[in-house]
Amino acid sequence: MRNSLFVLIALTLVAGLAVAPAAADEIGKQADAVVQANGATIVTLRIVLDLEIMGQSREQRIEGRGVVVAGSGLIMAPLTAISPTVNARGRDGRQLPVKITPADLKVVFEKDEKEHDAFVVVKDSKRGLVFLQLKDFKATDRVLKVTDFSKSVKPAIGDQVVTPLRLAKGFDYATCFSIGRIIGKVKKPRKALLTDRSSVVGTPIFTLDGKLIGCHGRMKSGIAEGSGANRNAAGQAVIFDAKEINGVIKQALKKAAEGEPASDDEEEEEEEEETPEKEETPK
Repeated sequence: MRNSLFVLIALTLVAGLAVAPAAADEIGKQADAVVQANGATIVTLRIVLDLEIMGQSREQRIEGRGVVVAGSGLIMAPLTAISPTVNARGRDGRQLPVKITPADLKVVFEKDEKEHDAFVVVKDSKRGLVFLQLKDFKATDRVLKVTDFSKSVKPAIGDQVVTPLRLAKGFDYATCFSIGRIIGKVKKPRKALLTDRSSVVGTPIFTLDGKLIGCHGRMKSGIAEGSGANRNAAGQAVIFDAKEINGVIKQALKKAAEGEPASDDEEEEEEEEETPEKEETPK
């Protein structure tokens, strides 16, 4: 009887060890499917900025990522792509004012080396986003793969999530993914989900079965949190709900339709009321 018990325990342990890799493999397959379905919406940005410091100008080149959010050629990207933090100080240690102007904006799709001109239409400082429009683009020029922010689901705390990523030219613009988890939610200073795996602001994030949740973001509390380890200058890593982002996309589409670049200090106001969007509930 005792020997039979030991055998039963051993078989149970072996079975348990066998399940873990299988489950991990299944998650990997699901995440790869999300990348295959949505990777083409992630584009490469090549940006030239003019920096003016104390009357002197110099160029700064930046390569970043964006996501196509409309078939008309509208692209969402982190605001830091056109307005990075520049730490310029004088000989006395004082912070010097820096004027940053986007001089040239190029978009590259997947591994296509052709560069497409773009211009800024909306800057959304509340969420750290900027919207770019392809210049002189017609829907007949190219069929764009789009991340549709009008359709989304609300995940539960503890759910695993997938973020499609694209590497730089030196790594063949390869697509890959990051797997994270929803670890909580906040109501202030605005509603958002918390994640244990941050990514580039504006990057879309999906459930394991490929349903859009929203996009990665950073949010500051507006309250002094102390110093040292308790201070997060970049803000808390969050996920902005797709429904909220879709409201801003609508505004950006209106501006893009006008065909004029935004001025350096133009910033779109947040809509007070948004039209209810289609929202799916995970099964």
